[in-house]
Amino acid sequence: MYKLYMKKISTSLMISFISISMSYAAEKIILEDYINSFAWEKRIVLFISKSKYVYFINETDNFFKKNSCENDNRNLKYIRIVGDEIKKYNISEKFKNKYGMWLIGYDGQIKSYSSDISLLKKIYNIVDKMTIRKKELLKQKVKCD
Repeated sequence: MYKLYMKKISTSLMISFISISMSYAAEKIILEDYINSFAWEKRIVLFISKSKYVYFINETDNFFKKNSCENDNRNLKYIRIVGDEIKKYNISEKFKNKYGMWLIGYDGQIKSYSSDISLLKKIYNIVDKMTIRKKELLKQKVKCD
């Protein structure tokens, strides 16, 4: 009887431990909070894509690799969510079930959106017209080639 009682307790404890472990593993990053953690420090380029859009993914990744100096000068933070990575996030309604690229300003507001690579072609012009960016340009010491 004692062995059966101990086995039930042991099994119960094991189930509790597994449940607790799984709940911690299932915690998701709240995308809105993550974006807001960069408020007034970084402009965000949020990129969300399905894995099958290889051209879109490659062009965007290449843009951020090739233009790191220009992107750093404009305080652009690239947040890339591709394919199953979306499962790691708790997505707010404004981004839920949507794919593409968003430019988000220091204030957390969406400044531009594109469902293709067209935003990459105009992103610097959009940023450079922002009031705060004009002030940044006056203080900026690093020039990109």
